Amino acid sequence: MPNQKVDHDSPWKQALEHYFKEGMALLFSDIYVAINWQTPPEFLDKELQKILAKAEQGRTYADKLVKVKLLNGQEKWLLIHIEVQGEPEQDFAQRMFRYNSRIRDRYNKDVVSLAILSDTSNTFRPDTYHYNQLGCTIQFTYPMVKLLDFLPKRAALLASDNVFVLIVLAQLDAKLLDNPRQRLSAKTTLIRQLYERHYSKQHVITLFNLIDWMITLPQELVIEFDHQIEQIEKETDMQYINSLEQLHHQRGMQEGKLEGKLEGKLEAAMQMIREFHLSAQDVAEKLHIPLKDLMERLSKTDDSHKH
Repeated sequence: MPNQKVDHDSPWKQALEHYFKEGMALLFSDIYVAINWQTPPEFLDKELQKILAKAEQGRTYADKLVKVKLLNGQEKWLLIHIEVQGEPEQDFAQRMFRYNSRIRDRYNKDVVSLAILSDTSNTFRPDTYHYNQLGCTIQFTYPMVKLLDFLPKRAALLASDNVFVLIVLAQLDAKLLDNPRQRLSAKTTLIRQLYERHYSKQHVITLFNLIDWMITLPQELVIEFDHQIEQIEKETDMQYINSLEQLHHQRGMQEGKLEGKLEGKLEAAMQMIREFHLSAQDVAEKLHIPLKDLMERLSKTDDSHKH
């Protein structure tokens, strides 16, 4: 596996929220056809965090709790708990059962737990939690999707018009490709798809950010990748990623959020102020950094320009 320690949870959370309908169609088609998509799904992230606040220590998960309406003629709501699991975990099935129980207790409604397994172990496929002691038996089974199973279908996926296939392929490339050059090639190929599919500007930017976040490159290849993106935009005559400076701005924000480093956040803040002419106070609040530190950085920049 690549040596970089990458947070795959955050881009998955965004991907599921931006493209929930497409994700359900690709990963859980049986449930997709049961949902009334005329009623917009409601994401219950804040409620989920309250329920699970003390469930885990020292680790976060890409959990999404979504309320949907079904196509069964009844005014019945179904709570769907989506689980994205990045690495094999011995107690995964038990945790799925525990989360389901807590959510059911909180809302007093039926809950369907779904597992998206994004790890690289072909044998890790938990879909049932079983407990049997002294005549007391529990069996909890949930729908599970293994992303590795999509690997042999890569050509068919690329031919699909479902936008979520690009998220799945980006995750597989991020997990499976060790060689930096292979990662660069795979990443560029997926980005080119965004333009060849003639997505809207907003879709291109959103998907670009997710893929760029998932498939990391060593610093020596980042500039080469950026220039390849410029070339793609020239070939397709679609100037959606406006400049290399914008790319670095986006990455600065991501690194600041992921690593929690003040330096990364300060750099992202400076770029936001320069590019979008926002006030220092607004940027400090958005990025959750001390206004005093940001003002000091601005002061140093002003002094350097004077000299």
